[in-house]
Amino acid sequence: MSTSRSFVGSSSSRTLAPVSSQRAATFFVATGTGGLFKTGNAGTTWSPLFDKQPVASIGAVAVWRKNADVVWVGTGEANSRNSSSWGNGVYRSNDGGSTWKRLGLEPTRNIARVVLDPADSNVAYVAALGRLWGDNPERGVFRTRDGGKTWQHVLKVDARTGAVDLVMDPSDSKVLYAAMYTRRRTPWSFSSGGTTGGIFKTTDGGASWKKLTAGLPGETGRIGLAIYARRPSWVYAVIESDEGGHIGDFEDKSRAGGVFLSHDGGAHWERLSPVTPRPFYFSQIRVQPNDSSRVYVLGYDLLISDDGGRRFHAGVTRVVHGDCHAMWIDPLDGDHLLLGTDGGVYQSHDRGATWDFLNNLAIGEFYDVALDNRVPYRVYGGLQDNQSWGGPSQTRWKPDSFDGEDLTNGITNSDWYCLGGGDGFHVAVDPTDPDIVYFESQGAELQRVNLATGKMRYCKPSNKEGESIFRFNWNTPFEISPHDPTVLWLGGNSLFRLYERGDKWERVSPDLTTRDPDRMVTGGSRAETYCTIVALAESPKKKGMVWVGTDDGKLWVTPDGGQHWNELTKNLKGVPPGLYVTCIEPSHHDANVAFVTIDGHRSDVIAPFVLETRDAGRSWTSIAGDLPKDLIVHCVREDSENPRLVFAGTEFGLYVSLEGGTHWMKMQGLPTVAVDDIAIHPRDRDLVIGTHGRSVWVIDDITPLERWTPRALSDSITAFEPRAATAFYYRDLGGLWSQKIFSANNPPFGAMFHYFLRQDVGEGVSVTIADAKGHTIRKLEGPGTPGLHRLVWDLQEDPKQRIARPEWSDQPDFLPPGRYTVTFGYGNQEIKRTLEVKHAPGVADPGF
Repeated sequence: MSTSRSFVGSSSSRTLAPVSSQRAATFFVATGTGGLFKTGNAGTTWSPLFDKQPVASIGAVAVWRKNADVVWVGTGEANSRNSSSWGNGVYRSNDGGSTWKRLGLEPTRNIARVVLDPADSNVAYVAALGRLWGDNPERGVFRTRDGGKTWQHVLKVDARTGAVDLVMDPSDSKVLYAAMYTRRRTPWSFSSGGTTGGIFKTTDGGASWKKLTAGLPGETGRIGLAIYARRPSWVYAVIESDEGGHIGDFEDKSRAGGVFLSHDGGAHWERLSPVTPRPFYFSQIRVQPNDSSRVYVLGYDLLISDDGGRRFHAGVTRVVHGDCHAMWIDPLDGDHLLLGTDGGVYQSHDRGATWDFLNNLAIGEFYDVALDNRVPYRVYGGLQDNQSWGGPSQTRWKPDSFDGEDLTNGITNSDWYCLGGGDGFHVAVDPTDPDIVYFESQGAELQRVNLATGKMRYCKPSNKEGESIFRFNWNTPFEISPHDPTVLWLGGNSLFRLYERGDKWERVSPDLTTRDPDRMVTGGSRAETYCTIVALAESPKKKGMVWVGTDDGKLWVTPDGGQHWNELTKNLKGVPPGLYVTCIEPSHHDANVAFVTIDGHRSDVIAPFVLETRDAGRSWTSIAGDLPKDLIVHCVREDSENPRLVFAGTEFGLYVSLEGGTHWMKMQGLPTVAVDDIAIHPRDRDLVIGTHGRSVWVIDDITPLERWTPRALSDSITAFEPRAATAFYYRDLGGLWSQKIFSANNPPFGAMFHYFLRQDVGEGVSVTIADAKGHTIRKLEGPGTPGLHRLVWDLQEDPKQRIARPEWSDQPDFLPPGRYTVTFGYGNQEIKRTLEVKHAPGVADPGF
């Protein structure tokens, strides 16, 4: 199938690991949702290492001190967000990450730390945090002495308390300190902390453990640990505690918790500071290896202390993206720091006075993608903690290469522009005016912007005095009506109709949720507002037929814009009650047909729920078919040209069905990553996906899939009608660009020809292009092997027929616009197709 390409650079790096203290230019970056990366040149270039593994969420990386090729990975991130993913155990590589072997501990789900014995790489300790949305006994500290063949569960408390940090005494590998943490999410709440956690110590390699209590709060939440390398008996801790409550503008200080120091290996503790910024999300502490006065606490900002942890000041405000999750200090050069944040990876060589942003990793966490109809079209989307953005699907910068190596070639981060701040979610573009764009941040903070003027308008409905407060989800759905571009639908606890492009609004439904009074109260991390609409869509075939799904398992449809409502919840056979409705896709071909996806992982139910109705919701049939049983499905899209072509975005990749859901295949050429949204461009027929961890990916021209029917493929060769091709001149970007720049591939230039062979034909397939007079102007040769093939024509004559140009001139001479005949042939068989060639403005300027 067509080659996929990605674009949009960094966001959300949460784990860092150096290869060795002698090779500080080589280090790993582990992401919460996008896999594992390695650089050997201090971040100038990167190699993805985990793309073909079954999971993408990384919680811990450890490199053996004596041999940097020995790398251990714990999967499943330990930052307990409402959007966190999960893993499937521990992996080991003996060749620096080129190949991996899974070593077990699959039920642990989320791993916070892996610690290796410096004398024996077969001895490892794993801090397993356990399931986020459910109870399980496989949490705590695990140990292996035989390289992962067998494991011993050496520290366990209960089914809700896991290990969130683990450090080893650098002078004695038998001495370890473990931070135990009780936490649990539900769809409507988050509990962080209790009395069963705390700091535990072993002096015999995990055979026995003692809870450390002297000077520490009795109620603890998440805890971060650090050991001062010069004096290993000095142990630092940043401790979440709800005893006595919190203080500070952002509740970033604790009355009982904060920063603690023990000078005697944990026997006694002294409280140094109340600082604990958003502890469930951060709780990381570091101490300079050769200077105990320099202490770092990670949080919204990087907090720095120069008096041993008693007083802190903000260290990176307005310089580094907020939400600091991971940090490494070079043990041989304390000025050299690496910092992982919600915005990506940063590097400092002067102890944090200045920072270099390593903005060349495409690890953005998109919730949504939207497309406009410009030429070339633009892609929009909202990202986790990284605002809402828009950018081109193609640029016209001249491809650059040197000695056959591609350098900058295509779409860079500078080609994108920011729409607005906060966590970005849904975006929509007015189909009649591409300058009118709607975007939102968390909690339905919906705005309209005119890109031509920069003018913005706030569009969020607000309750009148005396009315109940409207509830909006963290990720509030909205869309432009496919029948009227001045109308938007917005979901809260009720459905809202916004008209006059959002200047006015009305509520067109009652509360469509369960209205459970015990679950409507927000608690936890401010992202748990419950009993809300989380999916909606209006039928493109019938005006006013709007489908609505909620986070508490309700499904509704109105046939008339909200005047009447039909509840469909009980018709969802085979789906446990109360699960989150992630996506509704009304058919482009029949108003009575719709698809719905339902996600149970927030209720600790892992299964693919994809259903179809053909009678306006009165009955539903599962079309999950042969999707893997350990998947959750985020979204489903029916192709607007072929009703049997259906795509499903899952937690671990993109799937396609050519039979309407009877059979599914995983799309190749993409990394393992969560696919949160799917869009198909109505004109160009490109498939665009928004991934939660690897930014945006495009498959150019899915026409072959749209016409992939048994009848079309019954012949030995099938040639697909090519889409129109546009000739344009590249422009010189100018200057010399280093390799330390993110650049995504543009689509192939020219016309793309696709053909399918049922079997090996024993010879190549010729593709001949002729003009309107029948003159052959170009002939291409393609492979004769079975499968789907693509050839690309550059819209020029055969090189032998062209006028010779100076060596320094690379301006192409394009053929005139018009219709050309394309003949696919092998042996005595020929199939003719028609190609339309267009010129971009200025290409055929007769006066130039």
